[in-house]
Amino acid sequence: MVFFGSFGLIIFKTLSYKNFLSTGNYKNTVNLTKNNTTLVSGDNGAGKSTMLDAITFALFGKSFRGITKPLLINSINEMECEVEIEFSSGKDDYKIIRGIKPNKFEIFKNDKLLDQDAKSRDYQKVLEEQILKMTYKSFCQVVILGSSNYVPFMKLSAKDRRLVVENLLDIDVFSVMNTLVRARLQMTKDYIKEIDHKIELTKEKVDAKNRLINTLEKKSSDNIYKFKEDVEESQKHIKEWQDEVDKYQSNVDKLLEDVKDKVTITKKLLKAESIENKLNTKLKTLNNSIRFYEENDSCPSCKQDITDSHKNEVFEEKNKKKKEIEESLTALEASIREIEEQLNLMNVIVEDVQKIERRITEKQNQISASSQYIGKLQTNIESAMGEGTEVQDAKNELNSLVGEGTAHVDSRKEKIEDKYYLEIASMMLKDSGIKSKIIKHYLPIMNKLINKYLGDMDFFCQFSLDENFTETIKSRNRDEFTYYSFSEGERLRIDLSLLLAWREVARLKNSVNCNLLILDEVFDSSLDSVGTEEFLKLLKTFGNRANVFVISHKSDTMTDKFDEHIVFEKKNNFSRIK
Repeated sequence: MVFFGSFGLIIFKTLSYKNFLSTGNYKNTVNLTKNNTTLVSGDNGAGKSTMLDAITFALFGKSFRGITKPLLINSINEMECEVEIEFSSGKDDYKIIRGIKPNKFEIFKNDKLLDQDAKSRDYQKVLEEQILKMTYKSFCQVVILGSSNYVPFMKLSAKDRRLVVENLLDIDVFSVMNTLVRARLQMTKDYIKEIDHKIELTKEKVDAKNRLINTLEKKSSDNIYKFKEDVEESQKHIKEWQDEVDKYQSNVDKLLEDVKDKVTITKKLLKAESIENKLNTKLKTLNNSIRFYEENDSCPSCKQDITDSHKNEVFEEKNKKKKEIEESLTALEASIREIEEQLNLMNVIVEDVQKIERRITEKQNQISASSQYIGKLQTNIESAMGEGTEVQDAKNELNSLVGEGTAHVDSRKEKIEDKYYLEIASMMLKDSGIKSKIIKHYLPIMNKLINKYLGDMDFFCQFSLDENFTETIKSRNRDEFTYYSFSEGERLRIDLSLLLAWREVARLKNSVNCNLLILDEVFDSSLDSVGTEEFLKLLKTFGNRANVFVISHKSDTMTDKFDEHIVFEKKNNFSRIK
């Protein structure tokens, strides 16, 4: 089937999978572009819906029905699970291969494997943001409508509804821009805070320098003797405190020598405890097994009698093992107690070390404080001895500090201006800004499309979404309803209309735009015969703009309404295309 060319249109071409869920080593291959409408049928458990899980697993690494990754591997073969999907976007052809046991995630562009040095998460980000241009949530809103684990748009939270629409309108880039702007704004605020700190620090330095100049000018030679005395006294204290530090440090070194093997002993304890846990587990299992034979004379599963001779044989074997384990546990517990006593002793030593180290820190702080004090005294002495030169030097430094402060103030003014414009940009980029205006522009179009599709399915009402994506539904009599006011079948018509509307919006915007539309069992329960007929007519209007796959149990009544009919069957416990 040939499609009309369109910029941004993704054309999914083929899907292949093997050893995936109920599918065995035989590779199921589905041509996704062969016909406009395809009916997919089969008995329950034949694997009809498996293709949905295969598609979402290939593209997003997770199943549509919420099946965990380990359970996606065929339970019989248990290896070489692999899904492959081929599609084109613009002029480029892509192939994605994803597998389990062995794990595999490969993206080919025009038959060339993309760089795999990046982490798997980053690789997935490239696939969604640069190639597919859609997320898992967006894909499920415009490509798949299913009966299992599908969350219709109307059942999404207000936040998730907005994310879907932003993705459709290709305006989620503004969210990215807003994130970058907010980050830049925070950096600017942090820089301003840093500049303020520098300005305050410079001011303190200027004040200190002014005080120093005043002090230098007031000092006289009479003060020199007093300064020298203070220096000598401080040096004396420093020597005394240093001697104490050396003494304490010697004691610490000796004590640390006594506990150097603490890590090794701790590891030994952990290993012993681990072995103890394993032995206790084995003992518990043995006791349970013995109790079973004590309490049962026949097998609960096969109902066969258990002979006394067999019981005695089992009791002898298991009691022997039990005794061996109990003896091992007794010896191991003694060893654990011994190790724990060693560790307790070492912990006491460690506490002593910590106490001594606190004393060392106290003395070192005293030494540091006295050293700083000596430095100040020496500065004062030098100033008093060479007052004229020192005062002039201090004044020169003061002028330099004033110039530095002026530069900081100028820099702050520039950053304040940057902050102002960044705040305006952030205000424009947030949800209530540019994005809101774009959404307001498209809301009438969206609502018109939704109501058109509702009317095409003979569901006549006035449906509208507001800026918060809250629905208002009015009947012809102007009675107001909500989504949950309607029956399951009526809600399904609303879901179908929304799905088709989102696809049309995506096509118009060239954002989330692809050929594939899959409907999983939507006709089998909730949609009545009239709704089914009307929706099938609606699908025919897509023409070459879509390849529609309908998964259904109603193959006997709908086969002639589709271009192709694919039947899945179970053969030798494996699912395959008939």
